[in-house]
Amino acid sequence: TGSSGINAEYGMVDVTDIIQKTEDTLESLWNQFELFCPKCLHFKMGQCIAALLQHEYLLNTDCEVINSVFLLCQVAQPQELNPFNKVIFNYANRKPVNSKITAAIYLINLLPFSQSTLSSTTSQILQNVKLIGTPLKNFPYSPKPDCSLPIVLDDPENDSKEEKHYKEVLSQLFDSNVPEAVFLPPLVRPPPPLYSDSDDMVWLCPNDNEYSFAWEPNICTEKDKPEDTKKLFILAQRQALETHQYDRLKQELYDKEDCLQSLPLSPSTLPKLVDKNPSLAVDLLLLLAQTQQFADYLTVLLNMDLSLHSMEVVNKITANLELPPQFIHFYIRNCITNCTEITDKNTQHRFVRLVCVFLTALIRNRLVNVQDILIEIQAFCIDHSRIREATGLFRLLKSLDSKEMS
Repeated sequence: TGSSGINAEYGMVDVTDIIQKTEDTLESLWNQFELFCPKCLHFKMGQCIAALLQHEYLLNTDCEVINSVFLLCQVAQPQELNPFNKVIFNYANRKPVNSKITAAIYLINLLPFSQSTLSSTTSQILQNVKLIGTPLKNFPYSPKPDCSLPIVLDDPENDSKEEKHYKEVLSQLFDSNVPEAVFLPPLVRPPPPLYSDSDDMVWLCPNDNEYSFAWEPNICTEKDKPEDTKKLFILAQRQALETHQYDRLKQELYDKEDCLQSLPLSPSTLPKLVDKNPSLAVDLLLLLAQTQQFADYLTVLLNMDLSLHSMEVVNKITANLELPPQFIHFYIRNCITNCTEITDKNTQHRFVRLVCVFLTALIRNRLVNVQDILIEIQAFCIDHSRIREATGLFRLLKSLDSKEMS
């Protein structure tokens, strides 16, 4: 608006005339306001109307108060984000309460304005205003301490309110620069005294001493490169880890108590670990032995396809943990069933040898009660009697049986 101000470009008389109307509906008042004041100046015009509310003696009637409060509520939506909520709240909570404040409280309690309210005139609203003392309800503003100074001050020695003085105050108030005027007290901050001791400022004038660098011989070596444990774990599901990678991951698992919980480990990831890194799978199962999910991991291990790595994992955890006997019996039965279902003879013979070696290790280390599955194992050995490992396993069973008989 430049130096001419709002009052010069859009007419200060227009907004004061709107505020003083009593027989126009609130909707009509708002339409008139938008007609002469573009949206880009709504906030600046709201500052002027807020200044009127902040200086009650500038509003002569209850109608002017209602119209001013209504325009401030409408000038910025939604109501929760209205920058003039503080002005409206402070006006409604003034003491002592008079008819103007009661009228303002009545209008504020009608928020959000319904169509019937907007279709009412200011005079009709005043007829519905109740007795003085109506409390303010559900207004979206939390009071904060106010340390500001008003930009218009009343002269306590002059009680006269001449029309020319009133018009002059309004004219200056609606100038574009006045609502933005602020009063800032000077910040008195004395400069700190200079420190006079020269010994403390040696660093400003470095001497000519020569300095040598101290080198760390292990810097940037492979062992000092930080490896993300989670990335190593994900890599272990895709390929076999190198020795130093496996050692690093194992050390993290056993040294840090929360390391196991931070890994994306679940029963569904166990088959990949058994296939690519069986030793790591054994370490994880040993750490999971005391958790409630350990039974889920055993179930997954029980339903895996027969392989050298799966039998290696079962053999090692059986040697280090006291597993349920049912698990070992079911796993042995699954191994025997898988061998009989293989159609290729060479593949079948190879897996029969692996199963026989696996069963021999369990029996010799007394990790399984042979009597519970003696019939299944003997039948398995007889079916594959042409294989040397099956014959050796059958002889082992016979020798154990003869010892028990003796």
